[in-house]
Amino acid sequence: MNFNSITFSYFFAFIALVSFFLGFSLDEVSMGAGGFDGDFKFVKKSINLFNENSLFESIKLFSETSNRPPLIYLIHKYLNPFFINELGFRRTIFIISLAIPTLFYFCLKEKFPEVDNKILVLFSSIIFFNPFIRTSSYWGLEENYAIITTLASILFFLKLSKINNYETNYKLIFLLTLFSSLTIYFDQKFLIIPLIFFLNIIFGKFLFQSKAFTIFCYSIFSIPFIFLIILWGGVFPSNIYHVGEQFYFHHLGYALTIIAFIFFPFIFLKSENIKEQLIDFIKEKKILLILLSIILFYLIILFFFYDDAFINNHLDGGGIVKKISLTFFEDIFLRKLFIFFSIFFSCFFIFFFLDKSFLNFFLTLYFLLFSTIVKPFYQEYFDPIIFLLLIFIYKIDFKISLRRVYFLYFYFLFFLVGTNIYYN
Repeated sequence: MNFNSITFSYFFAFIALVSFFLGFSLDEVSMGAGGFDGDFKFVKKSINLFNENSLFESIKLFSETSNRPPLIYLIHKYLNPFFINELGFRRTIFIISLAIPTLFYFCLKEKFPEVDNKILVLFSSIIFFNPFIRTSSYWGLEENYAIITTLASILFFLKLSKINNYETNYKLIFLLTLFSSLTIYFDQKFLIIPLIFFLNIIFGKFLFQSKAFTIFCYSIFSIPFIFLIILWGGVFPSNIYHVGEQFYFHHLGYALTIIAFIFFPFIFLKSENIKEQLIDFIKEKKILLILLSIILFYLIILFFFYDDAFINNHLDGGGIVKKISLTFFEDIFLRKLFIFFSIFFSCFFIFFFLDKSFLNFFLTLYFLLFSTIVKPFYQEYFDPIIFLLLIFIYKIDFKISLRRVYFLYFYFLFFLVGTNIYYN
């Protein structure tokens, strides 16, 4: 790596950092829930609730202001001197959120120790462009705490996986189970995180002592949430998101487009020759025929048995492809045509990208099934969780180089610019 490439790597990483601070100072809104009139008004209600009531009463009444566990408000009530100060609270969350790129860098360092440090610094700065992380950082939302504990869990798991002969390390297992359990206490949709690590240890090559200690730790850490379930009568304090009330068949297609959008830039990081891999994929005519039949059957059902209410709804989520359709196509037929073609190609791209790995299909299937039981259905349910899992958990061999990281950098920068234009 020459001097110029090193200089530009640090320069672009610095630009990403500056953009993160600039976004906070400008009260940026880069996703639908941002802003003083968005989710932050519910954050203020939660702050007032915990400030004016006892601990137990606050937890009991939490359903009036949020649909997530109350852990962050408990932490801030007793540890944050700026808890009841609106700007002070937002600044606190913003500073805490700086742990995300830091932990992301250490995870990359653990996963790709052979890659030049300057490249990893640039790679880790890409997380600054994620509109969902930015919005949570600026407006005091809960998601970033779950992302921080997710990255900490990944870091401990990567270290645990490198131990020779999978010897039992009680300290690492304790930290892994603790932080992965905390992800659910910050945001229930991160259930996939402790599930992944639990299954990896239980069905992996770890010793019996490691497996037994893992089961013990997860059992202990689940007790407080069992109390919350009894108190609320369910996994959520309220049912704002209508989780599990019915099966939303049409969400599957939009989930495919969201996942394909996140996957797409990583196709250029795969070690294999993409052209040769694509030729081999096309030669598998039997698999392609089955896949074609399934996706065409799905699109026919959407076309004939579902109305245009979701396609025309600006407020009910649907992800980037739906947002593009609303922006560029006023005619409903063209809008549906664009969405259906996007679903069609997304399905084939995802199947091609996953490399016939059972783990890859299992993880992707989890998110697809999750999309069918939630309403409204937002892209934030998948991003940045899939982004992180793709890098650290999916069984895909990535080749990290400066040129490829630059592609990722500008891909997600343009995404951020697009979301800012759309929401502003």
